[in-house]
Amino acid sequence: MDTQTTTKTKPIGLGLHDDYPAICIQDYETNEFKWFNVYEIFQNSNDLEEFTNLMNKARQSVITSVSSEWFYPDCQYLHSIYSEHISDEKLFEYMESLEEAIADGHSVSLHEEFIANFGDSYFNCLNDMYYGEFDTKEFSIDYIEMNFDLDSIPDIIKSNIDYENVWYDLQHDYVEIEANKSTYIFRQ
Repeated sequence: MDTQTTTKTKPIGLGLHDDYPAICIQDYETNEFKWFNVYEIFQNSNDLEEFTNLMNKARQSVITSVSSEWFYPDCQYLHSIYSEHISDEKLFEYMESLEEAIADGHSVSLHEEFIANFGDSYFNCLNDMYYGEFDTKEFSIDYIEMNFDLDSIPDIIKSNIDYENVWYDLQHDYVEIEANKSTYIFRQ
């Protein structure tokens, strides 16, 4: 008599990684849940279709019966776009934007805060709008030095520039975002 053995492979992305976006998939019926590293799933796909297939496999690994339904009860680094039934397309677009931000030297946390501030219509815009890492006074000083010839202004006037007031006037054109225990400035 022949016996047949099957090996169950764990789905790509299973598990939670502290530094990358993750989503929790839960079965409505049983409340069983598993965390998935969405960035790992994204890196293992070449396009939206492959990403959707891998997400389907992740969801199928959680639900217990054909009639079961799933939802996303929680997430990490995805709060800016989170909903209990966020689409695979939205997740994929977010991951494309994140990958571009990481390639440009920005952190996952900064990308998340940027999208939270500006919205999902600003996917892939972080680097274009990025001005630098400054507190608001440093930014005001840098802005004035970059845009005005201070050599022609007497020292008594330069030493009395109110940089807080300069920031107050500039915040209509710039936004400060806190991430990674730092302040980042973006053009609006």
